[in-house]
Amino acid sequence: MKTKIKSYFLMCVFAGASLTACESFDSLNENPNAATPDKIKPIYLLSPVMIRSTFNVDMYQRIHNLYVDTWCQYFANDKYPTNNYVPNNDYTQGYWDAHWGWVANLNEIIRNYGDNPQYSNLVQVTRIWRVWMFNRATDLFGDIPYSKACNDSGEAAPYDTQKDIYYDMLNELAEASELLDPNGDELGTGDLIFSGDINRWKAFANSLRLRLAMRLTEVDIDKAKTEAEAAVNADGGMLNSISDDVKIARKNSYYQVDYGFYNGVSHLFNGGRMTMSRSMEKILTNFGGEPFPMGPDFYNPDSIPDYVDPRGPIYFNVTSTHNGASEEFSGRWKGVPAGYTNAVATVPQNAVKNNSRVGVFFVGTSKDLNVDVVVNMDRDQTLMYYAEVCFLKAEGALRGWNMGGNAEDFYKEGIRASMKEVEIADDVIERYLTSTMPNLYGTTVPFNDGTSNKHNSQLFKIITQKYLSGFPDNSWEAWADYRRLGIPALDPFEQPETGYVLEKGAMDYRGSLRRIIYPAQEPIVNEANYKEAVSRMDGGDQTTTRMWWDARTEIVD
Repeated sequence: MKTKIKSYFLMCVFAGASLTACESFDSLNENPNAATPDKIKPIYLLSPVMIRSTFNVDMYQRIHNLYVDTWCQYFANDKYPTNNYVPNNDYTQGYWDAHWGWVANLNEIIRNYGDNPQYSNLVQVTRIWRVWMFNRATDLFGDIPYSKACNDSGEAAPYDTQKDIYYDMLNELAEASELLDPNGDELGTGDLIFSGDINRWKAFANSLRLRLAMRLTEVDIDKAKTEAEAAVNADGGMLNSISDDVKIARKNSYYQVDYGFYNGVSHLFNGGRMTMSRSMEKILTNFGGEPFPMGPDFYNPDSIPDYVDPRGPIYFNVTSTHNGASEEFSGRWKGVPAGYTNAVATVPQNAVKNNSRVGVFFVGTSKDLNVDVVVNMDRDQTLMYYAEVCFLKAEGALRGWNMGGNAEDFYKEGIRASMKEVEIADDVIERYLTSTMPNLYGTTVPFNDGTSNKHNSQLFKIITQKYLSGFPDNSWEAWADYRRLGIPALDPFEQPETGYVLEKGAMDYRGSLRRIIYPAQEPIVNEANYKEAVSRMDGGDQTTTRMWWDARTEIVD
């Protein structure tokens, strides 16, 4: 997507009105004291977009936690309508407006420096980051403005089809990765992802390309295979270990003090401690046959399972008064069924505080369960785990593609990497890999332990482990995989609002939300383009409408 745009400087505040893919910037007055290309190091035009597009605490709570985390059932919530599949228009509008501000900023970098070889690496990294942002946006809505978004026409932008968006994003990643030069311009500390390491940017671009390629398996298998194989074999390789995990630092004192863009607070998992969903509990229970580790005296042996995936008690702690639980609900390891209305979700046995909440391993300044939780405000946010790359390769190899190895080896490596993320011992991992004890959906760990249970195919095993390995930051991929493949098994939402799912109580796509509705202002401020986009949608602008890559017809339940 190589487009020339008007000069909108990054110091502008994008708030208060719909941007309709940036056409409203024509009315902004230019500030003579604002930053211009000759006054600022170009990398510091990219840095704040990295922070803002990975969300400040308010948008993280709304879009990451209350939308995506909830709909993939990493967590369950109370009090919020998003808990029973009703998107909140204010949340959606806020994300929509902010997204076009970020796009305008990145286009600004490309406009000002795209023809200057002195800044080639900066431009390629900007292109990669723009793909990362657009991938999230299109996977939320489907068709969105893309090729003409934030261009210099002064008009509201038309919506590109998701197919065209995906094809171009794949091309952008291929080109940008190839053009990155480790001996070229240096990005330095303004690069909040890799601190200027161009080799890591190449690996990330290739790995992201593999992620996007796999999204096409149910709609465009030939393109998926071609792009996946090309990504795996591209110069620069892929993520190769957990030390290669792609993260954004949530605190950088140099950047905070000297440039003033630090958002002031890390993501807090909905203000404190998100709660385990019942589906997550069922996936983890018995999985791999490891005895549930007995902890402090407050553990209630009658309220915890005998066996559990060893990640389970780390992902979600046993309830205690230190976690905010009432005394009568202390000592248990329980999840809450997803999709309750507020009235049901807030009764004591379902209240988030009285059920297992996200582990202090991730959010606390201490791992001690016998002390009150103090939230770690500086926790880095993981944008892509090495384990995900392993499972992407495993799926490709299972389909017969050239991934540079076999599916079982990639699968085992992904599990090992996931468990190493949370410091599980080697002997526990090896026991886990050989245990045939199924979880409560009937899935077992060993790759070749096949049964007639449709929840125990090799593909089911790969995607279920991928789901677990992405916890807690990679819910976007978990929700995408569930829409793409119907994996892992997840209980249907208990009380979805009428009209937001096809069939209440049904598993898979019949009982789940497929996309979010465009913000309410869009049919008003971008009417013609909105109507054209909706006319292409089989089902209209509804949460039940499936997007282009969500094309599978087989039901998994």
